Amino acid sequence: MEQHPSIRDLPLELLLTIFQWSLDISTLQKDRCRLSLVCRRWRDIVQKSACLWTDISAYDSIEYIKRSLVKSANLPIDLHYIYRNPDNPRNTLLSYLEAVRDHFSRCRSLVAKARPFDTCGQLFDDLQNIPAPRLESLVLEVGISQRWDPGAGFDLRRLPGMTTFPKLRRLEISGIPCEISPPGLQLNDFRSLNLVGVVNVEADQLLDVLRNSPRLERLGLGLSPLTRPSQPVLAPIHLPYLLALRLIYMPISVSQFFLTTIRAPNCSELSISSKFPERPDDVVREKLFTSDTKHFSPVLQKLLTRGIFKDAHMYVIRWTNRIDFDLRLDGKEVDSVGRRIVWLAFQLHSVEQIEQTVHWLVGHLKRDMPKIPIRLFMDGIREVRLLDVFDSHMAITHLCTRVRERPGAPVGAPQPSPIFLHMAQPTASSWPLPDLEVFVYDPMSRNGSQHEALLDMLRRRYGSGPKELDSERILPRPLRRMRIGPLLMHDRNFLGEVEKILPHAEVSVIGTDSFW
Repeated sequence: MEQHPSIRDLPLELLLTIFQWSLDISTLQKDRCRLSLVCRRWRDIVQKSACLWTDISAYDSIEYIKRSLVKSANLPIDLHYIYRNPDNPRNTLLSYLEAVRDHFSRCRSLVAKARPFDTCGQLFDDLQNIPAPRLESLVLEVGISQRWDPGAGFDLRRLPGMTTFPKLRRLEISGIPCEISPPGLQLNDFRSLNLVGVVNVEADQLLDVLRNSPRLERLGLGLSPLTRPSQPVLAPIHLPYLLALRLIYMPISVSQFFLTTIRAPNCSELSISSKFPERPDDVVREKLFTSDTKHFSPVLQKLLTRGIFKDAHMYVIRWTNRIDFDLRLDGKEVDSVGRRIVWLAFQLHSVEQIEQTVHWLVGHLKRDMPKIPIRLFMDGIREVRLLDVFDSHMAITHLCTRVRERPGAPVGAPQPSPIFLHMAQPTASSWPLPDLEVFVYDPMSRNGSQHEALLDMLRRRYGSGPKELDSERILPRPLRRMRIGPLLMHDRNFLGEVEKILPHAEVSVIGTDSFW
Protein backbone atom coordinates (compact mmCIF):
# COMPACT_ATOMS: atom_id res chain seq x y z
CA MET A 1 0.00 0.00 0.00
CA GLU A 2 1.38 3.36 -1.03
CA GLN A 3 2.39 5.57 1.88
CA HIS A 4 1.54 9.28 1.65
CA PRO A 5 3.55 11.87 3.57
CA SER A 6 1.79 13.22 6.66
CA ILE A 7 2.08 16.58 8.36
CA ARG A 8 3.12 14.60 11.43
CA ASP A 9 6.29 13.64 9.56
CA LEU A 10 7.46 17.21 8.98
CA PRO A 11 10.90 17.88 10.46
CA LEU A 12 11.07 20.05 13.55
CA GLU A 13 12.90 22.91 11.81
CA LEU A 14 10.17 23.23 9.17
CA LEU A 15 7.37 23.07 11.76
CA LEU A 16 9.01 25.82 13.81
CA THR A 17 9.22 28.04 10.73
CA ILE A 18 5.52 27.47 9.97
CA PHE A 19 4.57 28.14 13.58
CA GLN A 20 6.55 31.39 13.67
CA TRP A 21 4.77 32.67 10.55
CA SER A 22 1.38 31.80 12.06
CA LEU A 23 1.84 34.02 15.14
CA ASP A 24 0.17 37.44 15.06
CA ILE A 25 1.34 40.20 17.40
CA SER A 26 -2.20 41.09 18.47
CA THR A 27 -3.24 37.46 19.23
CA LEU A 28 -0.09 35.70 20.43
CA GLN A 29 -1.73 33.89 23.34
CA LYS A 30 -4.63 32.61 21.21
CA ASP A 31 -2.35 31.56 18.37
CA ARG A 32 -0.03 29.56 20.63
CA CYS A 33 -3.04 27.97 22.31
CA ARG A 34 -4.55 26.91 18.98
CA LEU A 35 -1.29 25.31 17.90
CA SER A 36 -1.02 23.46 21.22
CA LEU A 37 -4.50 21.96 20.86
CA VAL A 38 -3.76 20.16 17.57
CA CYS A 39 -1.88 17.22 19.06
CA ARG A 40 0.52 16.26 21.84
CA ARG A 41 3.60 16.67 19.65
CA TRP A 42 2.63 20.19 18.65
CA ARG A 43 1.89 21.11 22.24
CA ASP A 44 5.31 19.89 23.33
CA ILE A 45 6.96 21.83 20.51
CA VAL A 46 5.16 25.07 21.38
CA GLN A 47 5.82 24.77 25.12
CA LYS A 48 9.49 23.79 24.83
CA SER A 49 10.68 25.92 21.87
CA ALA A 50 12.08 29.23 23.15
CA CYS A 51 12.11 30.69 19.63
CA LEU A 52 8.28 30.71 19.65
CA TRP A 53 8.19 32.96 22.72
CA THR A 54 10.52 35.78 21.69
CA ASP A 55 7.72 38.14 20.59
CA ILE A 56 6.53 40.06 23.66
CA SER A 57 3.32 41.96 22.97
CA ALA A 58 1.41 44.48 25.09
CA TYR A 59 -1.82 42.93 23.79
CA ASP A 60 -1.31 40.10 26.31
CA SER A 61 -1.81 40.26 30.07
CA ILE A 62 1.09 41.10 32.38
CA GLU A 63 1.07 37.53 33.70
CA TYR A 64 1.32 36.09 30.17
CA ILE A 65 4.08 38.59 29.27
CA LYS A 66 6.15 37.44 32.26
CA ARG A 67 5.55 33.81 31.29
CA SER A 68 6.68 34.53 27.73
CA LEU A 69 9.86 36.20 28.97
CA VAL A 70 10.73 33.10 31.00
CA LYS A 71 10.00 30.69 28.14
CA SER A 72 12.10 32.73 25.70
CA ALA A 73 15.13 31.70 27.78
CA ASN A 74 18.16 33.78 26.84
CA LEU A 75 17.26 34.37 23.20
CA PRO A 76 17.02 37.92 21.76
CA ILE A 77 13.50 39.29 22.19
CA ASP A 78 11.27 41.57 20.12
CA LEU A 79 9.17 44.06 22.10
CA HIS A 80 5.86 45.29 20.67
CA TYR A 81 3.72 48.07 22.11
CA ILE A 82 1.31 49.10 19.35
CA TYR A 83 -1.68 51.33 19.98
CA ARG A 84 -4.48 50.79 17.44
CA ASN A 85 -7.76 51.58 19.16
CA PRO A 86 -9.04 52.58 22.62
CA ASP A 87 -9.42 48.93 23.71
CA ASN A 88 -5.93 47.75 22.74
CA PRO A 89 -3.32 47.12 23.86
CA ARG A 90 -4.49 45.73 27.19
CA ASN A 91 -1.69 47.48 29.12
CA THR A 92 -0.52 51.04 29.44
CA LEU A 93 2.94 51.90 28.22
CA LEU A 94 4.18 52.27 31.81
CA SER A 95 2.86 48.87 32.95
CA TYR A 96 4.31 47.19 29.85
CA LEU A 97 7.74 48.76 30.40
CA GLU A 98 7.67 47.71 34.04
CA ALA A 99 7.07 44.10 33.00
CA VAL A 100 9.88 43.91 30.42
CA ARG A 101 12.46 46.28 31.92
CA ASP A 102 14.69 43.58 33.42
CA HIS A 103 15.04 41.94 30.00
CA PHE A 104 16.08 44.99 27.96
CA SER A 105 19.58 43.55 27.69
CA ARG A 106 18.16 40.92 25.28
CA CYS A 107 16.25 43.40 23.14
CA ARG A 108 16.74 42.84 19.41
CA SER A 109 13.92 45.13 18.26
CA LEU A 110 11.57 47.59 19.87
CA VAL A 111 8.34 48.85 18.30
CA ALA A 112 6.59 51.43 20.48
CA LYS A 113 3.61 53.13 18.85
CA ALA A 114 2.16 54.96 21.81
CA ARG A 115 -1.30 56.32 22.50
CA PRO A 116 -1.84 60.09 22.34
CA PHE A 117 -2.25 60.17 26.12
CA ASP A 118 0.67 57.85 26.99
CA THR A 119 3.50 59.30 29.05
CA CYS A 120 6.63 58.71 26.99
CA GLY A 121 9.24 60.09 29.40
CA GLN A 122 9.70 56.68 31.04
CA LEU A 123 10.17 55.09 27.63
CA PHE A 124 13.06 57.44 26.86
CA ASP A 125 14.67 56.67 30.21
CA ASP A 126 14.31 52.92 29.67
CA LEU A 127 15.85 53.15 26.22
CA GLN A 128 19.16 53.87 27.89
CA ASN A 129 19.16 50.24 29.11
CA ILE A 130 18.97 48.75 25.62
CA PRO A 131 22.44 47.67 24.47
CA ALA A 132 22.94 49.32 21.09
CA PRO A 133 25.29 46.60 19.73
CA ARG A 134 22.36 44.16 19.71
CA LEU A 135 19.68 46.52 18.46
CA GLU A 136 18.51 45.74 14.91
CA SER A 137 15.21 47.65 14.73
CA LEU A 138 13.96 50.73 16.59
CA VAL A 139 10.48 52.11 15.82
CA LEU A 140 9.14 54.94 18.00
CA GLU A 141 5.89 56.76 17.34
CA VAL A 142 3.71 58.91 19.57
CA GLY A 143 0.35 60.63 19.17
CA ILE A 144 -0.36 64.20 18.16
CA SER A 145 -0.45 65.50 21.74
CA GLN A 146 3.19 64.47 22.25
CA ARG A 147 4.55 66.09 19.10
CA TRP A 148 7.01 68.93 19.57
CA ASP A 149 6.89 68.66 23.36
CA PRO A 150 10.20 70.24 24.42
CA GLY A 151 10.21 68.13 27.57
CA ALA A 152 10.06 64.86 25.64
CA GLY A 153 12.61 63.17 23.46
CA PHE A 154 15.98 61.49 23.77
CA ASP A 155 19.44 61.41 22.25
CA LEU A 156 20.65 58.26 20.50
CA ARG A 157 24.13 58.94 21.85
CA ARG A 158 22.85 58.13 25.35
CA LEU A 159 22.18 54.51 24.43
CA PRO A 160 24.82 52.01 25.54
CA GLY A 161 27.30 51.55 22.72
CA MET A 162 27.62 55.32 22.41
CA THR A 163 28.06 56.25 18.74
CA THR A 164 27.90 52.97 16.81
CA PHE A 165 24.96 50.73 15.96
CA PRO A 166 26.57 47.84 14.07
CA LYS A 167 23.33 45.87 13.60
CA LEU A 168 20.73 48.65 13.36
CA ARG A 169 18.96 48.25 10.01
CA ARG A 170 15.58 49.85 10.70
CA LEU A 171 15.13 53.27 12.32
CA GLU A 172 11.66 54.82 12.29
CA ILE A 173 10.85 57.80 14.53
CA SER A 174 7.63 59.80 14.28
CA GLY A 175 6.50 62.71 16.43
CA ILE A 176 9.43 62.64 18.87
CA PRO A 177 12.00 65.43 19.24
CA CYS A 178 15.11 63.33 18.81
CA GLU A 179 18.82 63.84 18.18
CA ILE A 180 19.54 61.47 15.31
CA SER A 181 22.42 63.22 13.56
CA PRO A 182 24.79 64.75 16.12
CA PRO A 183 28.50 64.89 15.22
CA GLY A 184 30.24 61.56 15.66
CA LEU A 185 27.14 59.37 15.48
CA GLN A 186 27.71 56.57 12.99
CA LEU A 187 24.56 55.37 11.23
CA ASN A 188 24.84 53.34 8.05
CA ASP A 189 23.71 50.33 6.05
CA PHE A 190 20.01 50.91 6.74
CA ARG A 191 17.21 48.97 5.12
CA SER A 192 14.43 51.25 6.39
CA LEU A 193 14.75 54.89 7.52
CA ASN A 194 11.68 56.93 8.43
CA LEU A 195 11.97 60.30 10.22
CA VAL A 196 8.70 62.21 10.59
CA GLY A 197 8.26 65.02 13.09
CA VAL A 198 11.88 64.66 14.22
CA VAL A 199 13.32 68.01 15.23
CA ASN A 200 17.08 67.74 14.86
CA VAL A 201 17.91 66.42 11.41
CA GLU A 202 20.84 67.94 9.54
CA ALA A 203 20.70 67.49 5.78
CA ASP A 204 24.46 67.07 5.27
CA GLN A 205 24.71 64.22 7.75
CA LEU A 206 21.50 62.67 6.47
CA LEU A 207 23.03 62.54 3.00
CA ASP A 208 26.03 60.72 4.47
CA VAL A 209 23.65 58.13 5.97
CA LEU A 210 22.00 57.64 2.57
CA ARG A 211 25.35 57.29 0.79
CA ASN A 212 26.37 54.66 3.30
CA SER A 213 23.10 52.72 2.92
CA PRO A 214 23.18 51.46 -0.69
CA ARG A 215 20.67 48.69 0.08
CA LEU A 216 18.07 51.05 1.55
CA GLU A 217 14.54 49.87 0.70
CA ARG A 218 12.26 52.42 2.42
CA LEU A 219 12.86 56.13 3.05
CA GLY A 220 10.44 58.55 4.69
CA LEU A 221 11.12 62.17 5.64
CA GLY A 222 8.73 64.87 6.71
CA LEU A 223 7.28 67.42 9.11
CA SER A 224 10.78 68.46 10.11
CA PRO A 225 12.63 71.80 9.88
CA LEU A 226 15.04 70.27 7.40
CA THR A 227 16.99 72.67 5.18
CA ARG A 228 18.97 72.21 2.00
CA PRO A 229 22.57 71.04 2.54
CA SER A 230 25.11 73.77 3.08
CA GLN A 231 27.35 72.33 0.35
CA PRO A 232 26.22 71.42 -3.16
CA VAL A 233 25.94 67.71 -3.86
CA LEU A 234 28.52 66.77 -6.44
CA ALA A 235 27.18 63.33 -7.33
CA PRO A 236 23.71 61.74 -7.20
CA ILE A 237 22.94 59.11 -4.60
CA HIS A 238 22.06 55.81 -6.25
CA LEU A 239 19.60 53.64 -4.31
CA PRO A 240 18.75 50.76 -6.67
CA TYR A 241 16.94 48.80 -3.93
CA LEU A 242 14.72 51.69 -2.82
CA LEU A 243 11.09 50.62 -3.14
CA ALA A 244 9.24 53.32 -1.17
CA LEU A 245 9.95 57.06 -0.98
CA ARG A 246 7.86 59.40 1.21
CA LEU A 247 8.46 63.17 1.37
CA ILE A 248 5.78 64.55 3.68
CA TYR A 249 5.07 68.29 3.99
CA MET A 250 8.58 69.59 3.85
CA PRO A 251 9.62 72.88 2.20
CA ILE A 252 9.30 72.67 -1.58
CA SER A 253 12.99 73.35 -2.07
CA VAL A 254 13.93 70.44 0.21
CA SER A 255 11.55 67.98 -1.49
CA GLN A 256 12.80 69.12 -4.88
CA PHE A 257 16.40 68.67 -3.70
CA PHE A 258 15.83 65.04 -2.67
CA LEU A 259 14.01 64.28 -5.92
CA THR A 260 17.00 65.77 -7.74
CA THR A 261 19.64 63.93 -5.73
CA ILE A 262 18.17 60.44 -5.25
CA ARG A 263 18.21 57.95 -8.10
CA ALA A 264 15.64 55.21 -7.42
CA PRO A 265 14.74 53.51 -10.72
CA ASN A 266 12.91 50.64 -9.00
CA CYS A 267 10.72 52.74 -6.72
CA SER A 268 7.24 51.21 -6.50
CA GLU A 269 5.66 53.50 -3.87
CA LEU A 270 5.87 57.29 -4.08
CA SER A 271 4.32 59.76 -1.62
CA ILE A 272 4.89 63.50 -1.91
CA SER A 273 3.03 66.31 -0.19
CA SER A 274 3.89 70.02 -0.18
CA LYS A 275 2.54 73.43 0.70
CA PHE A 276 2.92 75.83 -2.19
CA PRO A 277 3.16 79.63 -1.97
CA GLU A 278 0.43 81.78 -3.45
CA ARG A 279 1.56 82.00 -7.05
CA PRO A 280 -0.49 81.60 -10.22
CA ASP A 281 2.07 79.47 -12.11
CA ASP A 282 2.05 75.73 -12.65
CA VAL A 283 3.61 75.03 -9.27
CA VAL A 284 3.80 71.24 -9.44
CA ARG A 285 5.83 71.14 -12.62
CA GLU A 286 7.81 74.34 -12.21
CA LYS A 287 8.58 74.12 -8.49
CA LEU A 288 8.77 70.41 -7.69
CA PHE A 289 9.18 68.28 -10.81
CA THR A 290 11.69 70.41 -12.68
CA SER A 291 14.22 69.55 -15.37
CA ASP A 292 16.61 68.51 -12.59
CA THR A 293 14.21 65.74 -11.58
CA LYS A 294 13.54 64.38 -15.06
CA HIS A 295 14.98 61.00 -14.01
CA PHE A 296 11.84 60.59 -11.88
CA SER A 297 9.51 61.04 -14.85
CA PRO A 298 9.82 57.42 -16.05
CA VAL A 299 9.37 56.26 -12.44
CA LEU A 300 6.17 58.27 -12.08
CA GLN A 301 4.91 57.14 -15.48
CA LYS A 302 5.57 53.51 -14.55
CA LEU A 303 3.65 53.92 -11.30
CA LEU A 304 0.69 55.55 -12.99
CA THR A 305 0.51 52.93 -15.75
CA ARG A 306 1.54 49.78 -13.89
CA GLY A 307 -1.91 48.20 -14.07
CA ILE A 308 -5.20 48.03 -12.21
CA PHE A 309 -5.44 49.89 -8.92
CA LYS A 310 -7.45 48.47 -6.07
CA ASP A 311 -8.61 51.93 -5.00
CA ALA A 312 -8.12 55.41 -6.41
CA HIS A 313 -9.24 58.44 -4.41
CA MET A 314 -9.14 62.15 -5.15
CA TYR A 315 -10.00 64.81 -2.58
CA VAL A 316 -10.50 68.48 -3.45
CA ILE A 317 -11.36 70.59 -0.40
CA ARG A 318 -11.70 74.36 -0.33
CA TRP A 319 -10.65 76.16 2.83
CA THR A 320 -10.63 79.87 3.57
CA ASN A 321 -7.16 80.52 2.16
CA ARG A 322 -6.26 77.38 0.19
CA ILE A 323 -7.49 74.37 -1.76
CA ASP A 324 -6.25 70.90 -0.79
CA PHE A 325 -5.65 68.52 -3.69
CA ASP A 326 -5.06 64.90 -2.67
CA LEU A 327 -4.64 61.95 -5.07
CA ARG A 328 -4.21 58.43 -3.71
CA LEU A 329 -3.73 55.37 -5.89
CA ASP A 330 -3.69 52.15 -3.87
CA GLY A 331 -2.54 48.82 -5.22
CA LYS A 332 -3.97 45.39 -4.63
CA GLU A 333 -3.56 43.95 -1.17
CA VAL A 334 -0.54 41.78 -0.47
CA ASP A 335 -0.89 39.48 2.56
CA SER A 336 -4.05 41.45 3.54
CA VAL A 337 -2.04 44.69 3.64
CA GLY A 338 -2.94 47.45 1.22
CA ARG A 339 -0.10 49.19 -0.59
CA ARG A 340 -0.21 52.84 -1.59
CA ILE A 341 1.42 53.15 -5.01
CA VAL A 342 1.10 56.91 -5.47
CA TRP A 343 0.11 59.64 -3.02
CA LEU A 344 0.32 63.26 -4.15
CA ALA A 345 -1.05 65.92 -1.79
CA PHE A 346 -0.63 69.62 -2.52
CA GLN A 347 -1.96 72.72 -0.79
CA LEU A 348 -2.78 75.04 -3.69
CA HIS A 349 -4.55 78.36 -4.00
CA SER A 350 -6.69 78.32 -7.12
CA VAL A 351 -8.79 76.08 -9.31
CA GLU A 352 -6.42 76.87 -12.18
CA GLN A 353 -3.53 75.29 -10.28
CA ILE A 354 -5.57 72.12 -9.79
CA GLU A 355 -6.43 72.00 -13.50
CA GLN A 356 -2.76 72.38 -14.40
CA THR A 357 -1.81 69.65 -11.94
CA VAL A 358 -4.34 67.20 -13.38
CA HIS A 359 -3.21 67.93 -16.94
CA TRP A 360 0.40 67.40 -15.87
CA LEU A 361 -0.48 64.04 -14.30
CA VAL A 362 -2.45 62.94 -17.34
CA GLY A 363 0.60 63.70 -19.44
CA HIS A 364 2.31 60.73 -17.78
CA LEU A 365 -0.45 58.30 -18.74
CA LYS A 366 -0.40 56.16 -21.84
CA ARG A 367 -2.62 57.41 -24.63
CA ASP A 368 -4.26 54.02 -25.09
CA MET A 369 -4.69 53.37 -21.37
CA PRO A 370 -8.32 53.13 -20.17
CA LYS A 371 -9.53 55.72 -17.71
CA ILE A 372 -8.64 55.05 -14.09
CA PRO A 373 -11.77 54.38 -11.96
CA ILE A 374 -11.68 56.94 -9.18
CA ARG A 375 -13.61 58.03 -6.09
CA LEU A 376 -13.94 61.81 -6.06
CA PHE A 377 -14.64 63.84 -2.93
CA MET A 378 -15.33 67.58 -3.40
CA ASP A 379 -15.96 69.92 -0.48
CA GLY A 380 -16.87 73.54 -1.13
CA ILE A 381 -16.12 73.25 -4.87
CA ARG A 382 -18.68 74.86 -7.18
CA GLU A 383 -16.62 75.20 -10.36
CA VAL A 384 -18.18 72.91 -12.97
CA ARG A 385 -15.16 73.13 -15.25
CA LEU A 386 -13.07 71.35 -12.61
CA LEU A 387 -15.52 68.45 -12.64
CA ASP A 388 -15.27 68.39 -16.45
CA VAL A 389 -11.48 68.12 -16.21
CA PHE A 390 -11.72 65.11 -13.91
CA ASP A 391 -14.51 63.56 -16.01
CA SER A 392 -12.55 63.85 -19.26
CA HIS A 393 -9.47 62.04 -17.92
CA MET A 394 -10.85 59.63 -15.30
CA ALA A 395 -13.80 57.29 -14.85
CA ILE A 396 -15.55 58.77 -11.81
CA THR A 397 -17.40 55.83 -10.25
CA HIS A 398 -17.99 57.41 -6.81
CA LEU A 399 -18.80 61.05 -6.13
CA CYS A 400 -19.38 63.00 -2.93
CA THR A 401 -20.05 66.69 -3.18
CA ARG A 402 -20.44 68.53 0.09
CA VAL A 403 -22.78 71.45 -0.43
CA ARG A 404 -22.00 74.65 1.44
CA GLU A 405 -23.68 78.01 1.13
CA ARG A 406 -21.40 80.37 -0.74
CA PRO A 407 -19.95 83.09 1.56
CA GLY A 408 -21.41 86.51 0.78
CA ALA A 409 -24.34 85.07 -1.21
CA PRO A 410 -27.39 87.39 -1.29
CA VAL A 411 -30.14 86.68 1.21
CA GLY A 412 -33.20 85.05 -0.31
CA ALA A 413 -33.91 81.94 -2.30
CA PRO A 414 -30.75 79.77 -2.40
CA GLN A 415 -29.10 79.16 -5.75
CA PRO A 416 -29.03 75.53 -6.89
CA SER A 417 -25.61 73.91 -6.78
CA PRO A 418 -23.89 74.32 -10.18
CA ILE A 419 -22.69 70.73 -9.82
CA PHE A 420 -26.26 69.42 -9.58
CA LEU A 421 -27.38 71.56 -12.54
CA HIS A 422 -24.44 70.26 -14.59
CA MET A 423 -25.20 66.61 -13.79
CA ALA A 424 -28.85 67.12 -14.85
CA GLN A 425 -28.02 68.44 -18.35
CA PRO A 426 -26.95 65.91 -21.00
CA THR A 427 -24.99 66.75 -24.10
CA ALA A 428 -26.00 65.62 -27.58
CA SER A 429 -24.17 62.31 -27.16
CA SER A 430 -23.95 61.50 -23.44
CA TRP A 431 -24.52 62.52 -19.85
CA PRO A 432 -21.90 63.98 -17.51
CA LEU A 433 -20.23 61.39 -15.29
CA PRO A 434 -21.51 58.38 -17.28
CA ASP A 435 -19.60 55.89 -15.09
CA LEU A 436 -21.09 57.07 -11.78
CA GLU A 437 -22.23 54.16 -9.58
CA VAL A 438 -22.27 55.62 -6.05
CA PHE A 439 -23.39 59.13 -5.12
CA VAL A 440 -23.03 60.68 -1.66
CA TYR A 441 -25.11 63.71 -0.66
CA ASP A 442 -23.74 65.23 2.53
CA PRO A 443 -25.23 68.69 3.21
CA MET A 444 -23.57 70.77 5.91
CA SER A 445 -26.75 72.46 7.16
CA ARG A 446 -30.29 71.39 8.06
CA ASN A 447 -32.14 74.03 6.04
CA GLY A 448 -32.50 71.75 3.02
CA SER A 449 -31.62 74.52 0.58
CA GLN A 450 -30.28 72.06 -2.01
CA HIS A 451 -32.77 69.23 -1.58
CA GLU A 452 -34.96 70.19 -4.56
CA ALA A 453 -31.96 70.73 -6.81
CA LEU A 454 -30.65 67.27 -5.92
CA LEU A 455 -34.04 65.58 -6.41
CA ASP A 456 -34.50 67.32 -9.76
CA MET A 457 -31.09 66.08 -10.88
CA LEU A 458 -31.91 62.51 -9.85
CA ARG A 459 -35.29 62.62 -11.68
CA ARG A 460 -33.68 63.88 -14.88
CA ARG A 461 -30.85 61.31 -14.85
CA TYR A 462 -32.53 58.25 -13.35
CA GLY A 463 -36.28 58.91 -13.32
CA SER A 464 -38.78 56.52 -14.91
CA GLY A 465 -39.98 59.02 -17.51
CA PRO A 466 -39.41 58.86 -21.30
CA LYS A 467 -35.84 57.92 -22.20
CA GLU A 468 -35.72 59.36 -25.72
CA LEU A 469 -35.51 55.94 -27.32
CA ASP A 470 -34.91 57.48 -30.73
CA SER A 471 -31.90 59.42 -29.46
CA GLU A 472 -28.31 58.21 -29.88
CA ARG A 473 -27.40 59.65 -26.51
CA ILE A 474 -25.69 57.16 -24.18
CA LEU A 475 -27.64 56.79 -20.96
CA PRO A 476 -25.83 57.12 -17.61
CA ARG A 477 -25.03 53.96 -15.71
CA PRO A 478 -27.74 53.19 -13.10
CA LEU A 479 -26.84 54.21 -9.57
CA ARG A 480 -25.92 51.25 -7.39
CA ARG A 481 -25.89 53.13 -4.10
CA MET A 482 -27.05 56.49 -2.75
CA ARG A 483 -25.57 57.57 0.58
CA ILE A 484 -27.21 60.33 2.62
CA GLY A 485 -25.48 62.54 5.19
CA PRO A 486 -26.32 62.01 8.89
CA LEU A 487 -28.13 65.36 9.09
CA LEU A 488 -30.91 63.84 6.93
CA MET A 489 -31.27 60.47 8.64
CA HIS A 490 -34.60 61.52 10.25
CA ASP A 491 -36.00 63.33 7.20
CA ARG A 492 -38.40 60.59 6.07
CA ASN A 493 -39.99 62.72 3.33
CA PHE A 494 -36.65 63.36 1.64
CA LEU A 495 -35.52 59.73 1.95
CA GLY A 496 -38.88 58.58 0.59
CA GLU A 497 -38.52 60.78 -2.50
CA VAL A 498 -35.05 59.43 -3.18
CA GLU A 499 -36.24 55.85 -2.88
CA LYS A 500 -39.09 56.54 -5.35
CA ILE A 501 -36.65 57.88 -7.92
CA LEU A 502 -34.09 55.10 -7.32
CA PRO A 503 -36.17 51.96 -6.62
CA HIS A 504 -33.33 49.58 -7.49
CA ALA A 505 -30.51 51.41 -5.68
CA GLU A 506 -29.40 50.93 -2.10
CA VAL A 507 -30.34 54.11 -0.22
CA SER A 508 -28.70 54.43 3.20
CA VAL A 509 -27.23 56.88 5.67
CA ILE A 510 -23.47 57.40 5.84
CA GLY A 511 -22.15 55.16 8.60
CA THR A 512 -18.97 54.82 10.59
CA ASP A 513 -17.96 51.64 8.78
CA SER A 514 -17.73 53.06 5.28
CA PHE A 515 -18.18 56.52 3.82
CA TRP A 516 -18.92 55.20 0.34
